[in-house]
Amino acid sequence: MSTAKGKLIAIDLSAGIIRKWKETYQWIPIFGSFLAFATAFVTGANSIPVPFSTSVGSGALTFLKASILACIINVPVSVFAINSTGDALLSDFLKENQPSEGFLMWSLVVVLITTIIWLALATYLELPVSPLQSMQSALLGTMLSTRRVHSIIMWDKDENKNLNGVGLIRIILEWAVAPPIAGVMAFCFFAFLKIAVLRKENAEKRMLIFLPICYGILAGLLCLFLMDQVIPRMVTTEAWESTLAVILATIIAALLSLLIVVPLARRRWNAIERTSIRKGNKSQKHISAKSPNQAPNDETGDQEKIENVIKEYMEMRVLETIYEEDEKSCASQATMPDTNNVSPMTTSFRAPTQFTTPLKQLLESTPNRLIQTRNFQKINKTTSRDNFSNFFEALKSSTFSPGIEYGRRTLVRHALAEKFDEKIEDLFSFPQLFAACIFALSQSANEIGAVVSPYEAIHDIFKYRAKYPGNEDVGLIQGTCWLRAVGGFIASIGFFLCGWRLTQGLGGKLTYVSNCRGFCSQFCAVATMILVNRLNLPVSSTHSFIGSILGVGIADDPSVSSSLCAFLITYK
Repeated sequence: MSTAKGKLIAIDLSAGIIRKWKETYQWIPIFGSFLAFATAFVTGANSIPVPFSTSVGSGALTFLKASILACIINVPVSVFAINSTGDALLSDFLKENQPSEGFLMWSLVVVLITTIIWLALATYLELPVSPLQSMQSALLGTMLSTRRVHSIIMWDKDENKNLNGVGLIRIILEWAVAPPIAGVMAFCFFAFLKIAVLRKENAEKRMLIFLPICYGILAGLLCLFLMDQVIPRMVTTEAWESTLAVILATIIAALLSLLIVVPLARRRWNAIERTSIRKGNKSQKHISAKSPNQAPNDETGDQEKIENVIKEYMEMRVLETIYEEDEKSCASQATMPDTNNVSPMTTSFRAPTQFTTPLKQLLESTPNRLIQTRNFQKINKTTSRDNFSNFFEALKSSTFSPGIEYGRRTLVRHALAEKFDEKIEDLFSFPQLFAACIFALSQSANEIGAVVSPYEAIHDIFKYRAKYPGNEDVGLIQGTCWLRAVGGFIASIGFFLCGWRLTQGLGGKLTYVSNCRGFCSQFCAVATMILVNRLNLPVSSTHSFIGSILGVGIADDPSVSSSLCAFLITYK
């Protein structure tokens, strides 16, 4: 009788302790859910612009279309592909280093807050960073504050010293490995593309030969990503099966491109040529009607050369005018003359709309626009209603317009960049989008879905407290698909509302971006990520893209210092 009564007392005591523990810590999962969604928001503002920045900067996509495409990609892939990120973050960092379960949840809350602050600051400063790497660094900082330096995992907790493990050296390798590989690959690929295709007289024929190869390689990369990171999480695959699937995907895509894309490109070029011939005939008839005694000039080749020479001269003259105006504006800021003594000629010359029109005509191949700077000699007073209206007008133009507004110095660099045939550039628009979608798939599978992993760990600790006694294997974390889906959706909203900062920085401030340049940077970034993953080395999608876009910029301008200065100094 006493034994049964003792068991009842023990059960009641345990139930009371559990009930008291849940009542004490139940606010942490609620607060952590808000922090997790805030982390997803700032992650979308900082990381999602990386795959779509070149497409928006080159005019292949509007910002609204890029936001919709990002939502379509991130929501399902975040649910489907991320299965073990939360396990790795928890088991490799914190499970054996915390004194209690409550302190473990507190540590994860601190990790979320730290990640939010850093990603928000980086987004405001237009610095692309890796959200997964930021979260890992925050976890290392939590360990450093609890168990000091000896608790930091320098390489890996396994005896085999596997590079797939999580440690401080792994995070440093993420900074050092991917950018140089992507930069060298992008430099070589874009230099080869310029020499072999873009700069040739018969560039159209060479482009028709290159198109099947391009689509075949992109399809092979997509299949390799699926066979390497997605399908093995559902079923076991052999190496020969993955190799065979990649080869078949490459061959099928190349054949389909040869049968469908190439004839469509030829038909489009023929239509453009017929349209240009009609316009030329109309202009010749108009000239002959004005001057009947003057014989028409049949030497169209010489006429085109003369027009090109005149156009180049006018371009250089416009650039000289811009530099002269910059010098005058810098000198005028020191003196600040009285507005009453300024002549009408000088005032009209200082108005932005007067001297920026030739520059806009010079940049016909790019959708980017010049920022209309404020004239400090006359500042008009505006009401709150006017400010509210101007804000929504600016939001509307930046969302629905394909172009991005840049400063004068950035647009001068764009004007000095080498321009290629518009018909060739147009054919690179869809391969660029294809490569950007593959990039977004890989990024979402590895990084976007990881932002809710600390909250999954908090929820798992709160719900299954008994399996966290410390220094034991906690098994799988019970993550929910709907939570990851909501995280991917909120990340897409963060990209739509605040992603324009990084899109503007990566889409043109670093270097001039056209369709062919965007394709090279996206393709080399994806290839680098897949290659480094296959070598069992750590990789960051953001760092891979930064390396590839720098490689394209250096190949476009052999002066290494100019590209690095454009990266380190962001001109407004």
